[in-house]
Amino acid sequence: MILTDLQLEGFRRFGAPVRLAGLGAGLNVLAAPNEAGKSTLLHALRAALTLRHSSKSQNVKDLASYGGSAPHVVLHFTWNGIECALEKRFLSKTCTRLTLGPDRFEGDEAEEKLRSLLGLAQATKGDAGLWPALLVGQGESFSLPVLNETGQASLRSCLAQGAESVTGGAAASSVLAKVRERLGTLQTASTNQPTGRYKKALEQEAQAQAQLAALEARKALLEEDLASLEQAHRTLREQTNPERRVQDEGTLAALRAERDAVQQLEGEEKVARANAAFAETTCTTLEQDKQRRTENKAHQKDLLQKCATIKQALESLTPRVQAAQKQRDAAAQHRQNCEKAHEQARKQRMFAAQQAALLQKQYILAREQALLTRAEGAQVRLEQAQATLAALPVNDALMQSLQTAERACVQYQAQCEAQAPKLSFALLPDAAVKVKVAGAACPQQDLSLLQETQVEIEDIGTFTITPAQHDKAGLFEKWQAAKAALNTLLQQAGCQGMADATTRHAYYRQAQEAVLEARAAFLATLPEGTPAKGGAQAVENMRKQVAQLSADLAQASTLLAGPLQDAQQPAPPTPEAAAEAEEKTAFAAEEARQIERTAQASYEAIQAQHQSMQASLREVEQAVAQTQREEEASLARRPEETLTADLLQARQALLVAKAAVEQCALKRAQARPLAMLESSIERHEQKLENARSTITQLTGDIREREARVRMAEGDGIDEQIAQASRVFERIRLEREGYERERAALDLLQKTLSAAEQEQTERYLAPLLRTMQPAFSSVFPGIVVSLDTQFKVPEITRKQTEAFSCLSDGTREQIAVLVRLGFAELLHAQHGTSLLVLDDALSFSDSQRLERVFDVLAEAATRFQILVLTCHAESFTALGGRRLSLTPIESLTELR
Repeated sequence: MILTDLQLEGFRRFGAPVRLAGLGAGLNVLAAPNEAGKSTLLHALRAALTLRHSSKSQNVKDLASYGGSAPHVVLHFTWNGIECALEKRFLSKTCTRLTLGPDRFEGDEAEEKLRSLLGLAQATKGDAGLWPALLVGQGESFSLPVLNETGQASLRSCLAQGAESVTGGAAASSVLAKVRERLGTLQTASTNQPTGRYKKALEQEAQAQAQLAALEARKALLEEDLASLEQAHRTLREQTNPERRVQDEGTLAALRAERDAVQQLEGEEKVARANAAFAETTCTTLEQDKQRRTENKAHQKDLLQKCATIKQALESLTPRVQAAQKQRDAAAQHRQNCEKAHEQARKQRMFAAQQAALLQKQYILAREQALLTRAEGAQVRLEQAQATLAALPVNDALMQSLQTAERACVQYQAQCEAQAPKLSFALLPDAAVKVKVAGAACPQQDLSLLQETQVEIEDIGTFTITPAQHDKAGLFEKWQAAKAALNTLLQQAGCQGMADATTRHAYYRQAQEAVLEARAAFLATLPEGTPAKGGAQAVENMRKQVAQLSADLAQASTLLAGPLQDAQQPAPPTPEAAAEAEEKTAFAAEEARQIERTAQASYEAIQAQHQSMQASLREVEQAVAQTQREEEASLARRPEETLTADLLQARQALLVAKAAVEQCALKRAQARPLAMLESSIERHEQKLENARSTITQLTGDIREREARVRMAEGDGIDEQIAQASRVFERIRLEREGYERERAALDLLQKTLSAAEQEQTERYLAPLLRTMQPAFSSVFPGIVVSLDTQFKVPEITRKQTEAFSCLSDGTREQIAVLVRLGFAELLHAQHGTSLLVLDDALSFSDSQRLERVFDVLAEAATRFQILVLTCHAESFTALGGRRLSLTPIESLTELR
C-alpha cells in the first residue's frame, strides 16, 4: 500500500480543507512545529482505514473540529499497482466511497471491501487488527506494540504460509475453532459475558426469582396491613372523643381574650409615648430660640467693632498705593531703553557669525574631498580582489558536492563489503609467495569479494571465485554510480583528484579572505552606518555631497561680499567681541525687566490688599444689617416675656407625659409577651386542625387496607408462592447445567490454546530472521527473543537484560524496530505494507539516530514509510521526500 494523496477537513484543528502534499513511494518526512497538526493527520488516516463512517462512538466524536464541523477525509493510494481512492465522512452526512481501479463501491459494501482489503474481514466490530502497530501515534513509540487476537492472528497467518509442516497442520486449529464456536453459543468472545441459551436461562432464573420475591412481598404486606388496621381503629377512637375537643376549644378562647387585652395595652403605651415626644420637641424648640437671641446680640457687637478697625486701616494704606504706581512707571521706561541697545548688539553678532560660518564651510569642503579620494582608492582595490576570486573554479558549493559524493562512495563501498562474502587465507610462510589474488600478492587479512576474483597458485593453477548475487538493494550499482558522479564533478572542476581539489579550494578560501579584507577596508572609508551592499552608492553620494558643498560655499561668498563692499559699513567686530557686547546688553535688558516685574508685583500686591480691605468692610456692614433684621423679626414673632412663659409651660407638660409613659410600661411588663400569646394560639389552632385531618386520613386508610385484605384473601397467595417456587427450582437446575458445559469448554479451549502457543513459538524463527538485520545495524552484537505475544521480553548483548530495565531511548528504538519487523514480514508475504511514525526517536543520541536512519532508509526501498516530526534539524539527515501541509479550496470528492 503506497499513499499518494491525503486531503482532510473538519478534523480537530483543521476546520478548513488541507492537503498533505508530496506523498510517494519510499521514505516520506513531514517536519513541522508543535501544534501544526501532525497527530491530527495520523488520526485522520486511522479513521479512514479502521473506523466505520456510521460509527457514533466517543472516538469518532473526538475527531470533530473545534468549530464543530463534521470530519471528512479523502485518501488516494496504490494497492499492488492498482490506483485506488477512499472517501469517508463522519457524524453528519455520513458516507463511504471506495474505488479499486475501475470498480466502485459505496456505503456498507465499501466498508466491507475495505476491511477485506486490509485483512479485517474476520475481525470483531471496532477491531483494527495489526494496523495499530503500524500507525504509531505520538507517545506510542515508547512501548512495544500490544496486539489483540486479530493482530496476532494476522502475524501467525504470515508466519504459517509455507510452514504447515512445522505447525503440525490445521487439525489442532480446526478443533480449537469448533470449541470456540461451541463456547461462543454460551459466552461472548471478547468479554466472556453470557449469551445465547445460557444468557436466556440466567434471565429466566432472575425473572422467576423476582416473581417469587414479589409474591412473598405481597404476603408480608398483607400481614402488615392486618396489624396496621387494628392500630388505625384504636387511634380513630381516641381522636373522635367529644370531651377532649371541648377542652381544647375552651383553652383557645381564653388565649385569644388575653391577646386582645395585651394589644389594647400596647395601643395606650404608643399614645403616651407620642405625647411625650411632642412635649419634648416643643420644649427643645423654645430653648433653641432663646439661645439664638442671646448669640445674635453678642455677634452684632463683635461685627461693629471689626467695622471700625477696617476703616482705620484703609485710611493709612491709600498713600502707599500711589507711591507704588509711580515706581512701576519709571521701571517700564528703563526697560524699553535697555531692549533697544540689546537689539543693536544682536545685529552686530549675526554679521560676525556669517563670516565665521563661511570659513567653516571651506574647512568642511577640504575634509570631504580628502575622504572621497580615500574611498575611491579602496573601491578600486576591492574590485581587483573580486576579479581574482571569480577566476578560481573550486568554490565552497562545488567542494561540498565533491565531499558529499566522496562520502556516498565510502558509504556504499562499506555496505557492499558488509554484504559481500569473506575470503580468508591461512598459508605457510613459504607458500605465501606462490599465491596471488587478482594479480597481486596474497593479502594477510580477510578479503571482501565484491566482484569476480581470480586466485592463482604457482604450479597448481588458477581459481575463479564469483560471489552470489544477493544485492537486493542494488548497492554495487549505487557504488559504481557514486564513483562515476565523483569523477564527473572532478572533471568539471578540472582537478586530478580530491587532493588537487582540496588545494584549489584552499586558494579559493585565501582569495575569499582577501576580498573580505578589501571590503572591510572599503567600508571603513565610508560614512558610519552604510550597509555592506551600498558601497558604490555611498561613493556616488560622497561625490554629490562634495559638489553641493562647493556650490553652497560659492553662494555664501557672494551674499557676504555685498555688505563688505559698502563704504558706509564700519569694520565688523570679531565674533567674540560681538558676542560679548550682545551678552552685556542682554544682561542689562533682563535686569531692567526684572526691576519692572518687581515694581509691578509690589504695586499689584498693595493694590490687592487695598481692594481686599474694601471688600471685607462691605461684608462686615452687610452682616451687621442682617443680624439687626433677624433680631427685629424674632421679637415681632414672639416677645421676650411670652417666650419665657411658653418655655416654663412646655417643661411642665413634658414631666406629665413622661409619668404617663412609665405607668403604661409598668402595666405592659406585668402581662405575657404578645409574640408568646400568638405562638400559643397558633399551636392550639394547629392542634385542632391536625385532629380533623387525622380523622379524615385514618378513615380513608382503614377503607383502603380493608379492601386490600379482602382482595389478597381471595387470590390464594400461598398457592401462588408454591407454584413460583417450583418454576424457580426447574430454571435453576437448567442454568447450572449450562454453567458446567461452559466451564468444560473453557478448560478445553485453554488446553488447546496452550498447545497452539507452544507450536507458535516454533515458527517465530522467520520473524526473528526478518528483524535481526535491523537490530544488528542499530545494536551490534545483539540477540533478540520474542514471546508468544510477539513482544521482546529481553535482549542479549554481553549479558541478558530485561526490556523493562532499559533506558527510555533504547526501549523506544527497540519498539520502533519491532514494528518495522512486522511491516517487513507483511511485505515479504503479501508484497505490500505501510509504517507511520509520529514524533518517534526523540530520546535517541546522534550516533544511534544515524543508525536508525540507515535502517529506515534501507527498508523504505521495499515499502512506504511516513515520518512525522517536530525536530526538523535532527531529521534533516534522514533524507526522503519532504512533505508539506497546504491549504486547499475544497476536497476532491469521489463523485
